[in-house]
Amino acid sequence: MDEGSADRQSGRIALWILCAIGCGFAVYALRPILIPFAVAVLLLIIVEGVADAQRRALPQWPGWSGRAIGVLLIAAFFVGSLLVITAQASSVADQVARIVARIDALLAILGKRVGGDSLAVAALLDEGTLRAAISMLLDSAQSLASVSLLVAIYLGFLLVSRVAVSKRLSMVLTNPQHRAIAIDVTAAVRHGTGEYLWVQTATGILIAGVSWVIMAVLGQDGASLLALVIFLTSYIPVIGPFLGVSIPAIFALGQFSGWEEVLVLLIGLQGINFLVNNLLVPRLQSQRLNLDPTVVLLSLALWTHLWGIAGALLSTPLAVLAMASASAIPGLRWLAVLMSTDGYPLGRRK
Repeated sequence: MDEGSADRQSGRIALWILCAIGCGFAVYALRPILIPFAVAVLLLIIVEGVADAQRRALPQWPGWSGRAIGVLLIAAFFVGSLLVITAQASSVADQVARIVARIDALLAILGKRVGGDSLAVAALLDEGTLRAAISMLLDSAQSLASVSLLVAIYLGFLLVSRVAVSKRLSMVLTNPQHRAIAIDVTAAVRHGTGEYLWVQTATGILIAGVSWVIMAVLGQDGASLLALVIFLTSYIPVIGPFLGVSIPAIFALGQFSGWEEVLVLLIGLQGINFLVNNLLVPRLQSQRLNLDPTVVLLSLALWTHLWGIAGALLSTPLAVLAMASASAIPGLRWLAVLMSTDGYPLGRRK
């Protein structure tokens, strides 16, 4: 390689590094705009998935009916979630003081067992700080209404303009090869994201449903809200389901005077989570999500750092998007191959 070629190669590497830094800063700075838009795109994929299922099951129905059903299902979920949060958030927040007292009792017993000084939550974490943190989380959940409105506006425009955008892209991509690559990338993103959402939604409903039954039988306060939290955390890869089913047991400390109910909740909810995520999910995700597990973890860490909880929920679909986009760029195809499970980021060609 001559000196000129080496300089050009170094220049391209430096340019890619600068582009990555610039994109990262833009993604972080514009997160109030980009997060609702990313959620709207995700919801559009869900709507299109419902429309595809309707076309296969009921081909005689008009084409718009499947999208209408998808939009109605999403709207019903958002309205139901807001009603549950509004009705039960205060009762759950009231249990914070009792939770702190029970944890203090546990720490006191532990201190006596080990022969040291008794510990208290106040020594580890100020109770006011704990209450403020939980209140902040509940306030964030209750502010979902304003964010949902922005997401609904984005989704409406995406539904209306999707056909026009496809036509304009066809006009821009006059090269047949470039057009074929764009179609492959779009199909890979839609397929990978759609399959991931289908698996996580189905298993999330199963875990949340069984968890709600257990909590309702034991008489736990805020069972519907806690089941909603379990369902939403199922979209956070790896750690989400474990954290979700641990929350009811923590709040049970503030409600029940005995330990039997807490242990039943902890064992029952962790048991159903273990069975679903270790037996059912691997079977459902086999050949569905062509994404290396290490990439899933790195994406979770990156997007949680940039976008917080929203980034954790969106991390896997965004990783699928990054892999498919990298596969369309000759200089980055090696990265897409490394990110995929089988070395074929756009799937094996038939």
